[in-house]
Amino acid sequence: MASTTGIITNTGTSSASNIVINISNDNLSFSSNVVYHIYVWNSLVSKALIYSSSLNINANTSQILNFNILGNTSYEVQFLVTGTVPTDTVINVFGTDSSGNVIPHQKVLQEELTQIAQLNP
Repeated sequence: MASTTGIITNTGTSSASNIVINISNDNLSFSSNVVYHIYVWNSLVSKALIYSSSLNINANTSQILNFNILGNTSYEVQFLVTGTVPTDTVINVFGTDSSGNVIPHQKVLQEELTQIAQLNP
């Protein structure tokens, strides 16, 4: 089953210029595959897919990904994790400013992700 951060508003005095995605495969034996889609809104109604890729995360390893979203009013990250034990893959998403500081109201931890039926195209 896929999951999403939901739409995160990125306006105000502390807007994000980047998204950091931390992906950790905590399984000691099996790898997992993670497909991710990143969408942005540069106005209130225009949703655009700006990044889409698939990663193989080996057992007991992690990857930290960084994406530019500067100038967009909102964003959303969707994931689909597959493999022998997909529940052992933990994903956290953080909005960061231009200095790399985490914006507290723009963090979505694994337990806060919402399940969805499928990734959007």
